[in-house]
Amino acid sequence: MSQTLRLVSLLCLLTGCDGIMPTNVIPGTVCHSDDDCDSQTSLRACVEGVCADPGCPSGTVYVGAGSFARGCDASDADCPASAQPLHTVQINHALCISTTELSVGQYRACVAAGRCPKSTELRCTLDLATWTESAGNNEALPMTCLLWSEAESACRFQGGRLPTEAEWEKAARGRDGRTYPWGRLQPLGCAAGVNYAGSGCLLQPWPAVSTSRQGAQLYSASRAVDMAGNVWEWVTDYYSDSTYRDCAMGCTDPLGPLSGVTRSRRGGGFQSSQAKELKAWWRDFHTPETARSDGQGARCVFPR
Repeated sequence: MSQTLRLVSLLCLLTGCDGIMPTNVIPGTVCHSDDDCDSQTSLRACVEGVCADPGCPSGTVYVGAGSFARGCDASDADCPASAQPLHTVQINHALCISTTELSVGQYRACVAAGRCPKSTELRCTLDLATWTESAGNNEALPMTCLLWSEAESACRFQGGRLPTEAEWEKAARGRDGRTYPWGRLQPLGCAAGVNYAGSGCLLQPWPAVSTSRQGAQLYSASRAVDMAGNVWEWVTDYYSDSTYRDCAMGCTDPLGPLSGVTRSRRGGGFQSSQAKELKAWWRDFHTPETARSDGQGARCVFPR
């Protein structure tokens, strides 16, 4: 028996594992799934039975395979029928999700490579749209006014894609059933790291990350930034009011309808006036190809 297994066995004798590994696994010890490694900051992947560095690309964070509670309970006053019932979803694949929302600079690189369209409508408003004709002070701002297909093209250019609703929600709320990406505490506002109109923040998007960006409510369960507020984020799924009801008995790697009029978006934005739009289970939708919004952005995922 290896030294690692001896240590785990000793811990089980002392604490009573009953055949189940504790979730606070000691770095480098035995694991049965990514869930066993979830509490480790860097060793979050279960590789051949041992917690290990998942090897995510630079600028991304890890979201392990496993189950989580999706949706909300009808007893919550802010729980709409479209997010009911609270149910279990199994994600059978690990992924890495961008730490920040897709930036103007990242979209500009995609345009320069001929992989993303450059339209005069990318600056869909004169005051709040972030795109500029040439590189300038907005490069670190989230890219807004994107159609769904433009957002998907930008993610494909980077080697990823847009997340599914289920992947997005798991990255936002983790396995501990968080109400908001940061936890259960009500949003405290700009100084705490969440950008939305309801807390009196200035009506404008924030840069993705800078040394001045701090706050207890900045990070999601997966340590991604701005999964609540800043800009709405496109996801893959076509929107349906019945998507969560269709999974009431539990789903594995769910995806919404194969066609539809609108696509889902998640996370709220800087123009959100109500805290409920920041909740990790809040669902919204937008016309994907015929209307632009200066509060609409994107985030990419990179399947492992």
